[in-house]
Amino acid sequence: MRRSELFTLGVLAVMLMAVAGSIINAEWMPGLDAILWAVLFGLLAGTALTYSHFPSWTAHLTSVVYGSFASILICITTDPSIARLDDWRERIVSLLDKLIAWGREALNNGTSRETVVFVLMLSGLFWLLAHMAAWYSFRKQRIWHVLLPAGVTLFSNVYYYAGHNSMVPYLLVYLVCAVTLLVLSHMSEREQGWLTERVRFTASMRGWFVLTGIVIATVAGLVGWRVSEATTSNTGRNLLHQLNQPYDELLARWNRLFANLNNNVARDIDSYDKTLTLSGPRNLSPEPVMDVSAPPARYYWRATSYDNYDGINWRNTLQTNTNSKPNDANLPLFGYAERVQVQADFALTRGSDSVYAPSQPLRANVAAQATFELVNNGAVDLVQLKLPVPLLPGNRYSAIGSVSVANVGVLRNASSEYPEWVQRYLQIPPSVPARVKDLAQSIAGRATDPFDKAALIERWLRKNIAYDEQLAAPPLNVEASDYVLFQVRRAYCNYYATAMVMMLRSQGVPARVAAGYAQGELQLDPNVPSGATYHVKGSDAHMWVEVFFPQYGWVEFEPTAGQPPIERFEPNMKPTAQPKTQPTATPLPPPTTTPAPDKQQAVPPTPTPQPVPVQPNQPDAPQPLTMKDVFHSAWDWFLHSPFPIVLLVMFALGLALFALGLVETAGVSNLPGIERAYALITRYASWLGIGKARQHTPYEQADELAQRAPNAQEPMRRITDLYVEKRFSPPNEGRTGRDVDADAAWQQARAWLRRALVGRRRRGTG
Repeated sequence: MRRSELFTLGVLAVMLMAVAGSIINAEWMPGLDAILWAVLFGLLAGTALTYSHFPSWTAHLTSVVYGSFASILICITTDPSIARLDDWRERIVSLLDKLIAWGREALNNGTSRETVVFVLMLSGLFWLLAHMAAWYSFRKQRIWHVLLPAGVTLFSNVYYYAGHNSMVPYLLVYLVCAVTLLVLSHMSEREQGWLTERVRFTASMRGWFVLTGIVIATVAGLVGWRVSEATTSNTGRNLLHQLNQPYDELLARWNRLFANLNNNVARDIDSYDKTLTLSGPRNLSPEPVMDVSAPPARYYWRATSYDNYDGINWRNTLQTNTNSKPNDANLPLFGYAERVQVQADFALTRGSDSVYAPSQPLRANVAAQATFELVNNGAVDLVQLKLPVPLLPGNRYSAIGSVSVANVGVLRNASSEYPEWVQRYLQIPPSVPARVKDLAQSIAGRATDPFDKAALIERWLRKNIAYDEQLAAPPLNVEASDYVLFQVRRAYCNYYATAMVMMLRSQGVPARVAAGYAQGELQLDPNVPSGATYHVKGSDAHMWVEVFFPQYGWVEFEPTAGQPPIERFEPNMKPTAQPKTQPTATPLPPPTTTPAPDKQQAVPPTPTPQPVPVQPNQPDAPQPLTMKDVFHSAWDWFLHSPFPIVLLVMFALGLALFALGLVETAGVSNLPGIERAYALITRYASWLGIGKARQHTPYEQADELAQRAPNAQEPMRRITDLYVEKRFSPPNEGRTGRDVDADAAWQQARAWLRRALVGRRRRGTG
């Protein structure tokens, strides 16, 4: 290698190390340092293959083999669970077992916490990036084929990372390296042109150009870093939003298969899918999410709830839904006692695909798809108002929710005879160990009513489980509630709520988890019609517990120690009057010393007129044709049409042409143009049976080929003339551009030669 090429290799190494370093610094999963070895070995192997005499397809195939071997070697020497094994055979078997288990979970849409598969995938990805970077830098000289894949990988990682580690150094290093490679590529092209045109230039010009490019890139990167807040446009954000929507389901599947990835994903649109995975540490952004105007009270801005739990995933299994019009009053909502309707006005700073509502949703002034539970004689409880098109930052809407004002005495005296439909909220997966149920019994066993059971468990969790947002995901085959209750004694809201729901269900109390946002910062303002505004930030994202009481509906409980407790007043106490001035900050109450229900005064929601009781005997809402139904109908039509056969035939033809192209050029792709074209027509002559009986001169071979493929006679004659002239005539400095002529003649002859070959095979000759 020349000195300039060694310098290029060094720049490539630094650039790819920066891309890999950004992923390692994001701390998606432990053990990612191993991908640096994939970068180093991949770049060295790619460079060696680039300077070899292998044709393209042979070099790429060799790199795939080497890369697979290197990625496996990296995994079995760096993964702690595999590297502890002394025998290499045992290491390979252990890796295969992990891959098979992960594949089984992938096929069954299950959950996996296996880290080695993620490391293996990233090692393969970075081997491929390094190989292609060397290939397109030194053999093909296509610099954008080097910069774009590495840049997409880096910027995708930075876009989805929402942690506290800075990504700016990696972006700056990539920018400087990218500009340096562009300068080197441009200078190589210019120098080649100058040499052809006999233009004199100094040898130091390349160095000055590279140095200038590095300075410009560094200054531009530093300036862009400082003014980046002013570079984001609404058009760009809207485009990114549209690009995010099609693969939300893919992202959900990815989270399920790599459930111990740190929860550092931040997007401008909150998505509440059917499945929520309990994952690793979360780093929530303090950026504003929305401003909500509502009467002063304690609220949860609820988006959805989940009923089914499998040990690591929460799922919303309800399949009943209908289209809800703006301010739709036609849904037969069931009426519960001790509840009031509260209207809240939302101004979004971050988008959402679901309608937020105070407590239990009733209706909103935007169209949505209503997911509901059939509860009694055709009456329903709304679970989620899913938006057909997500609301974007800057959108406003109003929603009405049903808020419980039941006091302690009312809830204690509630019936414990639950209707049949509530049984889904008593489901406990087999993975929940018996000691979780035993702990719930020891805490709440002496209580005689569901409310006291819930209050006792809620108080115990707040007192005994420390709040920690950096909690790592549970190890493989460890259930989440057992993990936080007995192994780490730490949790954040998702784990607090999961543990409380499992403990309540084990005591026969129906409960579920709900997701959305805590109320945020309250500011009383006499100029706001509702009297108060709640400023909600990304760090207020929350999950809490809802417990069902037959007469009073779903009532919130707060087991998370990082949130203030829900205070309910006793029947003989008056609610505290709302202050008329700006409220002062109240510190979180200290943990109570005894696991007894709260008996303190509280501020219930400001009373509003009681809603008109809803008649539960209205007929079921008609079920419209959904997009899922349309898709299945279209898919069935496609399967029974001739299109699959046509596509299969087209694919087979394309595969055959691709294979024929590989066989045609095997061993001759590196020859000069004239020799390559003549070698190709000689290869076809052999396939067509020409020259088996006796040897032919070049022109005799061309004549024989012309008899088999008459339409290719002229280009084959041209190739033969060029070959004979170059082979047997004295050197001629004026003979330029002949290789290009030979390539063009071969392109004309190839199609006719292929037809002749196919016709011969079809006739069965030779």
